[in-house]
Amino acid sequence: MAVDAQLNFGDDEDASHGEIWSCSSSPLDSSLVITCRSANDGTVATSSAQTETALWRIPETAMREDAIDFYPDEIDYDNDKAEELTKSMSKVCDFDLGPGRVTDMQWNPACIPNCNDYDESPSIGKVTGANLITVQSRNREVCFTTFDVGTSCATHLDQVNLQIPDTRGLMPNPPKASWDPHNHHLCAVTLGTDIAIMDMRTPAKLTNGLRSCHRFGVTDLDYNPNKPNVLSSSGQDGLIKFWDLRFTASYNDENNGNTSSSSWARQSPLRTVRGGHTHWATCVKYNAFHDQLILSGGTDSIVNLWRISSISSAPLIDLVGDSADDDFTPIDDGNSHAENPAAESFDNIAEDADSVGTDGGNAPDVRVTKMEMREAIYDLTWSAADPWLFVTLAYDGNVVLNHVPSKEKYKILL
Repeated sequence: MAVDAQLNFGDDEDASHGEIWSCSSSPLDSSLVITCRSANDGTVATSSAQTETALWRIPETAMREDAIDFYPDEIDYDNDKAEELTKSMSKVCDFDLGPGRVTDMQWNPACIPNCNDYDESPSIGKVTGANLITVQSRNREVCFTTFDVGTSCATHLDQVNLQIPDTRGLMPNPPKASWDPHNHHLCAVTLGTDIAIMDMRTPAKLTNGLRSCHRFGVTDLDYNPNKPNVLSSSGQDGLIKFWDLRFTASYNDENNGNTSSSSWARQSPLRTVRGGHTHWATCVKYNAFHDQLILSGGTDSIVNLWRISSISSAPLIDLVGDSADDDFTPIDDGNSHAENPAAESFDNIAEDADSVGTDGGNAPDVRVTKMEMREAIYDLTWSAADPWLFVTLAYDGNVVLNHVPSKEKYKILL
């Protein structure tokens, strides 16, 4: 990374700095960023709380728009210049979250300008109530917290602890969340092998959900930005699945009125994508402009770009008639592997006859391209400005910028 593109926390030089577990920039103010990191001894009050979540402000000198020198001249680059380029952030406030590291942070979609809001800058008063949610991992619990974050403070609104169902000795994945862009009161959270749907208008928050979505655990999830009630998920079984949330099941405990995941019915996914990963699928992300395009990454060091047109908001009808000779994706009934767990093993996924086509073509559901990295994929995202650009982050710290092939771009636009 460029020397003058780095930021530090502005702590004392003698203080011990911990690992940064998660971070998120504020859509309300481009100079604000939230981070969760392993805290030093001076930050925590007890040994059980070993993380620090705080809101930081990036200095104005680091927000300049001039060109960044990624390869400074070693001859001219002395210690004085390095000191000058060091950017120290100032802490605005701390988040009162208690023990457990924050594994995901999601901003209210109403705070984020969409493709129709380029001429309208987001304002603090545009969203009333919660504009940020955080999820924490605490042993076998997921802590779901809502905040009202401003430019100078963060107000704690509510907190709910969700019990992770028994997964037969398997360690639960770090919980993830996704805020519904069509209904800002709803949010999906992973609970081991299940997915919980949270309604922030209700006292109990947990209203309904999906049970046994992935055999070994759900690793990530993302709402369709253009089509309501459609949710994608990735799992440790190496699969990518798509769910219709209109068929979720709810259960109310007659004794205390709470909702429990123990009686959720197992639902069938709209579509199951097989053959893309030979190990865990760690992340999945919809394209915010064209929901036919979906990214998935995994611990097998593979990044897949999929075209899942059949369940998108704008199916590519012209391609369906030409796909007779191409690979296709039948709808998985969701129960075909329940009686035969070995069918979902990684050894069988690559040879599955129901896999999405992986050689391109005109099939409505197909893998457009595959990119292989040197290490496991930790995260990926689409560009907020260009619908055809995406970025991937690998375990070795390499950040790779890539783009959708022109051929695929024209299929969608034309």
